[in-house]
Amino acid sequence: MDVLDLLKPGALFRARGRDYRLERRQGDVLFARALDTEEEALFYLPLEGPGLRLTALGLPPATPGDPALHDLLLRALDLSTLHADAPFLALQRSRVVPANYQLVPLLMALRQPEVRLLIADDVGLGKTVEAGLIVKELLLRSKARRVLVLAPAHLLGQWREALKRFFHLEFEILSGPNLKRLARRLPPGADPWAHFDRVITSLDYAKQDGVRHLVLRQDWDLLLVDEAHLAARPPTERGKQMERYRLVRELSLRVPHLLLLTATPHDGYTESFHSLLEHLDAGKLGLFKGGLLDREAAKKHVVQRRRRDVEEWFRKEGKKSPFPERDAKEVAVEPSRVELELFEAVRRYQEEVFDPDPAKVPVLGRWLAMHLMRRATSSPKALEESLKRRKALLENLLAEAQDPTGEEEAALLDTTPERLSPEEAELSLELSLADQARAQAEKAYLEVLLRHLKSWRKDSKLQALLEMLQDPLKLGRGRTLVFTRYKDTLDYLVERLRETLPHPVFAVHGEMAEEEREEVLAAFAQKNPAVLVATDVFSEGLNLQHYAAQLVHYDLPWNPNRLEQRNGRIDRYGQPEAQVRIRTLYYERSFDVAVFRLLLEKAERIRKELGVVPAFFGDEAYLRARLEALWRRDWRKERRLQASLFDEAEPEVEAARKAIAEGFYGHSEFSLPDVERRLREALRRAGSPEALKAFVLDGLRYLGWQVEGEDPYTARRGAGEAVPGLPPSFGPFSFDPEAPLGVEVLDLAHPLVEHLVAHLRFRAYRDLDGARTALLTFPAPPGTPPVAFYHYRARLAASRGEVLESLFRKAVRLLDLSELPQEEAEALWAKRRKASLPLSREQAQILGERALEAPLEDLGERGAREVLERLEAERRALKEDLARAYGALPPAFQDLDRLELLGQELLAITILVPEARHS
Repeated sequence: MDVLDLLKPGALFRARGRDYRLERRQGDVLFARALDTEEEALFYLPLEGPGLRLTALGLPPATPGDPALHDLLLRALDLSTLHADAPFLALQRSRVVPANYQLVPLLMALRQPEVRLLIADDVGLGKTVEAGLIVKELLLRSKARRVLVLAPAHLLGQWREALKRFFHLEFEILSGPNLKRLARRLPPGADPWAHFDRVITSLDYAKQDGVRHLVLRQDWDLLLVDEAHLAARPPTERGKQMERYRLVRELSLRVPHLLLLTATPHDGYTESFHSLLEHLDAGKLGLFKGGLLDREAAKKHVVQRRRRDVEEWFRKEGKKSPFPERDAKEVAVEPSRVELELFEAVRRYQEEVFDPDPAKVPVLGRWLAMHLMRRATSSPKALEESLKRRKALLENLLAEAQDPTGEEEAALLDTTPERLSPEEAELSLELSLADQARAQAEKAYLEVLLRHLKSWRKDSKLQALLEMLQDPLKLGRGRTLVFTRYKDTLDYLVERLRETLPHPVFAVHGEMAEEEREEVLAAFAQKNPAVLVATDVFSEGLNLQHYAAQLVHYDLPWNPNRLEQRNGRIDRYGQPEAQVRIRTLYYERSFDVAVFRLLLEKAERIRKELGVVPAFFGDEAYLRARLEALWRRDWRKERRLQASLFDEAEPEVEAARKAIAEGFYGHSEFSLPDVERRLREALRRAGSPEALKAFVLDGLRYLGWQVEGEDPYTARRGAGEAVPGLPPSFGPFSFDPEAPLGVEVLDLAHPLVEHLVAHLRFRAYRDLDGARTALLTFPAPPGTPPVAFYHYRARLAASRGEVLESLFRKAVRLLDLSELPQEEAEALWAKRRKASLPLSREQAQILGERALEAPLEDLGERGAREVLERLEAERRALKEDLARAYGALPPAFQDLDRLELLGQELLAITILVPEARHS
């Protein structure tokens, strides 16, 4: 038989002077791992096939080697093995230490051969962590290789950063600007969509003509859609949301694994919510029967929890809530006479320029006036820049007889996630509606407004902010995050605050490169007190709970969902402070007050009553209709403390109740003790951060490196042994996931740890001292015979290509080569010591040769069969559980317990010699 016909997953072969294990074969390409380092390699059979030779892992040497290196080898093998029976692989190889409730989606995913989940937890509960754990788990278990992440454009960098920082996963961003840069790294004519296995791109970019077919023709294994409500089926068959829906629908039919993430899955329309579940179903799960949703079946594929649900979960278990308390207050600013006159002049803009009758004013005329009002209540700088841009446009129009520009209706609504900044979003609005018939009159009125601005000497809102930041009783001490909508206002605030405050003032905005923003955040984290001014570009996706516990809304968002997204930057899981302070500034007797009462107050009342801010509060059509109606009313005398102008029925409350009733809030497949039990199992298997720390420090010192400090540490090679991949010095580093910012946190998947593991394995496998075999001691009475422990790895394959690994030990008494019962063997293994032995080389050689006389093949085969039987039993029980849940078992689950034993390898031998023999 041809050698190539025998190359199946698990087969060992020799090539390029090294031994490899075949992971999988895809046509003429072999995906393999080196036996001594776990390094990945690819082989192209037409070129390298004739040189491949089937081989087997050689037996450990009879001559025992260095026990210290042997011990490091055993630890390295355990750390680098993907244990088939480990509860979570992702937890071992990620930087995150999730809360118990964040493991529920991962547990649900592990019950599904093909993962189809809607993760709809509220803002601040950690959907990125929950999804990242699942992505990492599927990759580690070889259940996925090619991953596509679809997200709003302004979140692409944050997704790449989170996946790299927390899960050590490298993704490429494919977008218009990035493709040109990436083209220089690719072979001529290469398709980047096919070249990269892990891709992040914008949903709106991927749906474009010319891009869509490139995305659809790829064989993705896993699709993750962030802000998935943007891909729900809209009420009408037109528009960009329908295009998003169709793209995700087509992809959902092709990918085995699908993760949908959104904090607002239900927009008040049942059909729209069900369309997200239809993406999950894709004809495979039977979530819809006779056109109706089977809620019991769907419960297995939806994780949807409010913050109050999680808090209740902890309360029932007698545990403290993992979230901070929220101290939120509104700060009313009384405008000066000059400010009131300016607001009134801006309000009259549409009357003076367009028509005094509000009913006759063009829609975009109202929106332009509202836009200028919003800029006026933000800052004098923001309004001034808008007025200057508009005036310059009109002057060009009058000079060159240009045609009016296009129209932009939705720029004010905070609902267009593809926008990079409000300035860019609203620029087209400032440059629209210009025609020569009224250009001269409009230009004259703009000059009137600019003169009003010159008389604005005292900025009442800025003064209120300064008093708040300078008086600990009004806000508190520490680092403070200040949100504004506009870059112009950000520049204005930074300049004024730096002139007045004694402590540092920083800024982050959408025009900054990712590296520059990281430098600013790191500097902000090192100062206390300090102020960070940020634009709304960072109100989604950027988690700042470790940076600040105080937040000020300097601009009032006109979108309740945006307000809650801002709050969620610091009011979320992982906030070390017991309380977060949130202050919202607004002008009395301004349009701000009316917006507050009509939208924000109503949304907050619903949030307090029902625990959620419904999705439709961020809906473009909903906001536009209510803001336009509000603008037509006389809101000039409106004050925050007066009775509301609007005593109307509140359909929003009923729609919110409907969203909750039709959703899956509070549902959980697992109780808190279940999750904690699996977490303890995972930590026991992987070892604690302390165990990893001991391995890294022991390994570096064994190689002669100098390790200094006491957590955080620094390491220098000095005269020690060079380790490929490790710089001559590095640090400060720690093994504590909660280490201070600026300290590198090492975990099992950190590149530095992986390089050290690989090098120590290489040393133990290749060194002349043969550290795969070693002698250790154990306390025992005189006459106790030596015992040999044989360390094996079993490899299995699941029906859908998943490769499973499991380490196991067998123990044999060297006196008669009889096997020790498993419990007795494990008890003895726990007593082993590293004490030196006064044995001659000849005596050690005799024990090593005797150990090799044991029935090694029989021990390995029986042990591997036991592993197979245990895993099959676990999966059969899971199938029975799923059958009870679904009624009829979905086709995707039918082969869950079909496992094939690929073989086993003898990795090392440890001979335990009783200390009493040499006392």
